[in-house]
Amino acid sequence: MDDSGETALPCDDKLAFDTQRQASAAANVAQYQHGAILRPYRCRHCSLWHLTTKTTNDS
Repeated sequence: MDDSGETALPCDDKLAFDTQRQASAAANVAQYQHGAILRPYRCRHCSLWHLTTKTTNDS
């Protein structure tokens, strides 16, 4: 809990993007610069877009 009395979301420490297009562009940059394979997903907690290394078949 922070000083305002609001409970922090589980995704507060993750990069967040307003659109899927922005998240996809960031994933492309990460792949180009670091070889990281990331995919965007819409967060059920904040409704913004984050990146994950999990594929759709991962548990």
